[in-house]
Amino acid sequence: MNGTRVQFGSDPVMYKGSNLVPLREIAEALGAKLTFNSDAGAIRVSKDKYKMTLTIGSKTVYYNGKKDTISTAPVVMEGVTYVPAQVFARGLGAGIVYNANTETLKLTIK
Repeated sequence: MNGTRVQFGSDPVMYKGSNLVPLREIAEALGAKLTFNSDAGAIRVSKDKYKMTLTIGSKTVYYNGKKDTISTAPVVMEGVTYVPAQVFARGLGAGIVYNANTETLKLTIK
């Protein structure tokens, strides 16, 4: 993350062709605020001028209030909520590069 290696307690996973990252851990690493409405399964992530709203099991996401459709819905596995890395990066205005040789994701906050 911005040139610093971040080790997660829950490993990122490949799920239905998408790289998923543990939501809470990546939000904290980026200094983003995370709120979760367990009744609705709604997740809100914000940092500076960026806001993103996702719902567990839904391919609909809102970036700063604008609706979009994502390829893979957020999912809970073994008590950990995972989201597509590229969706999270876009939602917070970050650049993302995946290196298949080293199996690493590089996120850069602008």
